[in-house]
Amino acid sequence: FFFDEDRRRPLADYLQDLQTLTFQEDIGSYYDKAARLEGLAARLGTAVGVDEDREFDLLLRAARLAKADLATQLVVEMTSLQGLVGREYATGSGEPQEVAEAIAEHYLPRYAGDALPATPIGTAVALADRLDSLVGLFAVGLQPTGSTDPYGLRRAALGIVQILVEREINLDLHQAVEWAAQGYTQELGQNIVSAKSRAAVLDFIGGRLAGVLREVFPHDVV
Repeated sequence: FFFDEDRRRPLADYLQDLQTLTFQEDIGSYYDKAARLEGLAARLGTAVGVDEDREFDLLLRAARLAKADLATQLVVEMTSLQGLVGREYATGSGEPQEVAEAIAEHYLPRYAGDALPATPIGTAVALADRLDSLVGLFAVGLQPTGSTDPYGLRRAALGIVQILVEREINLDLHQAVEWAAQGYTQELGQNIVSAKSRAAVLDFIGGRLAGVLREVFPHDVV
């Protein structure tokens, strides 16, 4: 029933509905996040191998629609289907297949050892999504403490490490974090991301990298 009802509208129509879904009360809605993802993914595209002549517009479209399925009835009912529903609805709406696949891929990896995004577009959106969450949530003091991690930021940082290491992507994380911070400044009209919180994000990602390396190399080498 939800599937049939959702498909009465193209996926892009659900973008406006994201304005009613709060990402975090101090930093806006999922509609705001979608706009930031579009800008950040565009800047990350070259680093991950997106063909600027052939794939750039597809990258922007995928980033813009990546979270649209969160407003659909099917995903509201079964959140574990996020991304998968987006891919199916994008395909049914006539979106390019590269866009549909990237919508599903940007949630990968979901856990250690999970599959990685298979395409440059999916990879760019996956990195943008995680960097945006880390930078924004650290800026408003929501970094994980002890066993508490309601926004899954440890998993997000580990996902960044897995993608960059396993895909052998040469990305300047200092620059990437700065780009993510600029997205919040442009959207909110004020600089909410301090130098201290940006440094904390980099240290946090570095901690996940150290954990991955300790599984391969002696601790003193790490």
